[in-house]
Amino acid sequence: MVILHTGGPWWPRKMMGYQAAIVTFILAMLLKNAEGQAPTYTLDINEEAGSGIFVSYYQRKGYAKEASWTEFNGTISADKWEQGLFSFTLCHRYQLYYTRPRMYLFTYAYDDDDTNELYSEYHLGRQAFRVCKKGTKYCAWHREMPDFYAWRFMCLTYDSFRDSFKLYMDGEKQESGSWAGDNQPEPIRPGGVFIVGQDQDEIRGGYNSKQSWSGAITQVNLWDFPMEEYDVQNIAECRSDAFGNVIRWDESFWILGDVTVKRLPQFELCSGDEEGGSKFFLFPDPFNFHFYNRMCDNLGGLMPMPASEENNHELMDVIEDLVQTDIHEKCMHASGNIIIWVGIVDQYEEGVWQDPSPPNPVLTFDGFWQTGQPNGGVGENCARTYIDRRWQDVNCDQSFCAVCEFPSRMNLTMRGLCGSDTKLMEGFFDTEYFIEGYNNLKPHWRGLGKSHIYYITKKKAWRLESFYAVEKFADLAADDTDPDAYYPLGRLTWKVYDGICQMDGGSDKSLTLTTCFPQKFTCDDGTCVRINQRCNLVVDCPDKSDEKNCDILRLNEDYRGELFPREVDNSALTVYINVSILAFPKIDTLELFYTADFVLSMRWRDPRLVWYDLRGATDLNSLDKDTQTKIWSPELSFTNAKIIGGSRVDSISSTLVLRVGKPAPDNIERALEANVYAGVDSYIIMSREYFIDWTCDYDLIYYPFDTQVCKMVFDMTGVTRDYVDMDVDYDGVEYTGKEVLLEYVVGEMMLKKMGNDTGSKYAGMKVSLILTRRWFYHAVSVFLQSVLLLVVAYTTFYYRIDNFQDRIMVAITCMLVVANVQSSVGEMIPKTSYFKMIDYFLLYSLNVIILVMVYHTYQAAHIAEEFAPNEDDAEMEKIKQLAEDRVAGSEDVKNNLWNQFFTEGGEPVDRLEDARRINKQGQIFFVIAFLLFQIVFWSVALAEYFSEKNIETLTVLKEAAEFQATQKVI
Repeated sequence: MVILHTGGPWWPRKMMGYQAAIVTFILAMLLKNAEGQAPTYTLDINEEAGSGIFVSYYQRKGYAKEASWTEFNGTISADKWEQGLFSFTLCHRYQLYYTRPRMYLFTYAYDDDDTNELYSEYHLGRQAFRVCKKGTKYCAWHREMPDFYAWRFMCLTYDSFRDSFKLYMDGEKQESGSWAGDNQPEPIRPGGVFIVGQDQDEIRGGYNSKQSWSGAITQVNLWDFPMEEYDVQNIAECRSDAFGNVIRWDESFWILGDVTVKRLPQFELCSGDEEGGSKFFLFPDPFNFHFYNRMCDNLGGLMPMPASEENNHELMDVIEDLVQTDIHEKCMHASGNIIIWVGIVDQYEEGVWQDPSPPNPVLTFDGFWQTGQPNGGVGENCARTYIDRRWQDVNCDQSFCAVCEFPSRMNLTMRGLCGSDTKLMEGFFDTEYFIEGYNNLKPHWRGLGKSHIYYITKKKAWRLESFYAVEKFADLAADDTDPDAYYPLGRLTWKVYDGICQMDGGSDKSLTLTTCFPQKFTCDDGTCVRINQRCNLVVDCPDKSDEKNCDILRLNEDYRGELFPREVDNSALTVYINVSILAFPKIDTLELFYTADFVLSMRWRDPRLVWYDLRGATDLNSLDKDTQTKIWSPELSFTNAKIIGGSRVDSISSTLVLRVGKPAPDNIERALEANVYAGVDSYIIMSREYFIDWTCDYDLIYYPFDTQVCKMVFDMTGVTRDYVDMDVDYDGVEYTGKEVLLEYVVGEMMLKKMGNDTGSKYAGMKVSLILTRRWFYHAVSVFLQSVLLLVVAYTTFYYRIDNFQDRIMVAITCMLVVANVQSSVGEMIPKTSYFKMIDYFLLYSLNVIILVMVYHTYQAAHIAEEFAPNEDDAEMEKIKQLAEDRVAGSEDVKNNLWNQFFTEGGEPVDRLEDARRINKQGQIFFVIAFLLFQIVFWSVALAEYFSEKNIETLTVLKEAAEFQATQKVI
């Protein structure tokens, strides 16, 4: 080697030379490993593909079994592929009949420990197809499930040199990428066993029927090179067929288990469904027209109505191809013509033939009638086919066979099976069914892969049977004389003998086979109506079954009504209280109580309950009398009731359910469709009317201008507030009775929660209400009368000054009347230790009159004595004697002395002068005293009466007074 020195360092060029040598060595080793697997290849073309390709069928009737397999009579030769297959192409074509939890198309097992060296499967849980090889990091996926009876062609090519795989489905590339990832590519080891239709858990064994294949398989080939895309497309599109050079799909190379084989022309493998593709089904039992029309509708189809004469022949061609002589014998005329119902009627308008189903389109041509037909008039409103495919009008109640046309595959859902029975991977029964062919000369309903429904002739019964375990089944009696009791459609009672909801021994089980989805209700006969038409008090089902079983609550056997519920988060349950007071029939001030006619409403949730078909109108969601006694309900004591009592649940109680949340998703474990609401999303409202006497602590200081704050106390019993609390519901309390009563005016009311500061461990609620007394009666009968009596007593000051007797008598009379009024008032109100406003007034009135009498007495004492000179007057005699003894002289002197006794200063003496002065003073004094008292009294009284009556303020003051009184007692 000559190295030219250019002035730079030499070592970088030398390092580049070493790197080139290393890369060359690695490439040489890789090419050596890939020797014999060059991208150039020659296909072994199947020259006889046009005459037929070998097809194997597995579990065609649906029963899962371990014996359905085929084994390649050979293996990957260790002599030819000593290190195994690094690059390869794997292809197979298949058709699915029944699903299994895991559907293995093939497995290649190297030994008992490595049984999944290479395999392909459909995984029901993942709803996908995959091909996997041991030692690879990834699988090749096609995330789609095939349609039943549709041919699919899968090819996987893998180039280990590039670590590149390509997955083709029906000739189109679906996925590609690295297979080994970070791992070193590993070959498919030689010497293993290749089994089609089963999963090997050990060499040639360890099969599981739930992991087997049900369907057809053909063209299973394995090549030792990655095939080009155009060759894959040629085979997929049936333009050619080639045999694998490792595994060869030739009947002579395969050992057959419990399978059937058939040779099909290559074009049929690409022509669509082999079976199960017809949209028409010919029912072999003759029944009346209206039954079949309803049945087709219930199955999701319709009775076909020809659009033209040509279309009629096209339909008849299809229908005649469906005829199987032994099955449809009752549908055939002796001439060989088929007799079936035509999907037209003229029952709505005579002579106008139209589809019987809404929107009832009219027949668009004259019809294909026999000569002289139709001729039945109003008595023959249906049509049938007859000889030479022509139509006759007949009575709709006659019995003929019928054809139903389905726009797509009919899907029926079996409701009422338990979840454990229908688990996707572990269950034994399907929930989805569709009609396919016949079994025992009767229609056959098959599931997707776990079960089917077929007719047992000897028992005259339909059987729901598991494909996985035939001992698990249920039977339904069939009455072939009654079409509505014949087919297994709608909600019916089956006899379970084993395997359904852990029932056996012929136990009754309600199951529903229906097409009513979504938001639909299945009538017992299979008819569909809207779910909101159920239990709406209007009959919508032909058999009236939509108005049956309308109980909104069905209690589980383990429900215990004596135990209180808890919230979902395990917090205390809240009971919301509302009180509606209807009237106050009696308010007794004397006995310190009042009577309230009220409705107590309690609202709460019980998460343990499940509600069915709740209506938007709460009044329609009522519980019957028996059920409402079985659920838990709050027990409240009426704490300040006059007689000990509390809430009750009896015949006059009303229990409604308030729908709050949305219905839960439909659960097909229930045979009966219903809108189901969780207990946590719906409120129970229990109401009852009560007629209770309540004690009230009347504050009578301002009587009769008083305003009373009375209360109604409700305490929870039996459970503390840590578990059940109470709160105000909506406005809390309302009054719907008369506001103005005989004695009171009903004021504001308030319902409040009694807090923890009360010291009680039980939750409580209190209604506070204002009663303002009407005082007009007292104003007229007491105050006005008393004032009038005072006026009368006062008028005595205007009697003759010296008429003491009349003055005193009138005053005494007024005093007695006032005392009588006071006594009468005292009987109307309770005795108190304090004076009331009316007491002050009456005491004032009584004592003022007493003062008037005292004043009159005082006045009378100041009237001068009036003497009458009369001989017979003893006093005068004394004076005369006194005068005679003291005065000597003549008679004239004595007479002058006598006259002087009665005169002063020469004028006569006024003996009433002082009395008049005192009387005038009394007139002024008592008027001023009267006015002052009246002003003060009425100012206080009216200020109290017209003061603001705020219920919250008054309640706080009342509670403060009660607390203070309690503290004094303590």
